[in-house]
Amino acid sequence: MSDIRFSGVRPYLFYPDGDAAAAWLQRVFGFGPVRSARGVDGFWAEGEVRVGDGRIDISGGRPGNEQLLIISVDDVDALHARIVAAGVGADPPKDEAYGPRTCHVTDPWGYQWYFWQGEAVY
Repeated sequence: MSDIRFSGVRPYLFYPDGDAAAAWLQRVFGFGPVRSARGVDGFWAEGEVRVGDGRIDISGGRPGNEQLLIISVDDVDALHARIVAAGVGADPPKDEAYGPRTCHVTDPWGYQWYFWQGEAVY
C-alpha cells in the first residue's frame, strides 16, 4: 500500500452562472459563506460554497450537469508515479496559477479525478 495520505474529497460542479448557483445554494439549502474569483468580464469564474466543514467548488460560465471530483492528497507527485506504475495515463503534475499542485486522471467510465496538493487561492 501507499504512504500517500488522502485528506478529503469534494465535488466540483459546473454551472452556466456561478453567481446564480451560489445564491440558490445559499437561499435554498443554507450553505455558505461563499468565495469567488471573477473573470475579466466580472462574472463568477471559480469559487466555493462552504457546507459545514466541507465545501463545493463551482465553476461558472460552463454548461451545467457536469462534475469532477477533487481529492486532496499530501503528495501529488508520488500519487502520479503510482497511477503511471499501474499502467494508467495521467496528466503530469503541475503547479496551477490558482494555487494547488495537481494531477488529472479520467477513469475508464469517464469520471474526472483531480488530485490536489495545497489549496486554491481566490
